[in-house]
Amino acid sequence: MKVLNGLLVIVSLVGLLGAVGCSTDKVKNQAKQKASEYWLDKAYPGKAYDVQVVEAEEAGDGLYRVKGLVDGEERVGTYSPETGMFNEGYYGLSKERNKRIAELEQEVKYWKEKSESLEKEIYKYKVQMKMGKTAKKKVVETTEDESETE
Repeated sequence: MKVLNGLLVIVSLVGLLGAVGCSTDKVKNQAKQKASEYWLDKAYPGKAYDVQVVEAEEAGDGLYRVKGLVDGEERVGTYSPETGMFNEGYYGLSKERNKRIAELEQEVKYWKEKSESLEKEIYKYKVQMKMGKTAKKKVVETTEDESETE
């Protein structure tokens, strides 16, 4: 009887450990799924072409640390199974924010150069117009002078 009770206890413990193991795998898969959704939809909409979630591990305090590669750059975030939210934090997005600022600065530089070249072209056309008008006046004056001398 004692052996049977001992076997029942062992079997129930193994079953319990198996259920706990399956639940942590389930949470890890949920963490990976949320991370990929976040990186595709929220953090880099239309820009993330290659998202690979590498691993999810327990980080303590009920959170899971998720590591992944987004367009070749390593990203790390945390997933909370209680709230179902994934968060990369400020520092993960600050790099993208700085990247966007640099892109905007390049765009501003391009448009400044473009406007300066257009201003030069407009000036050139204004000079040509003035030269054309004065040339026409000279032609008209010379033809008038020639007609008066005849």
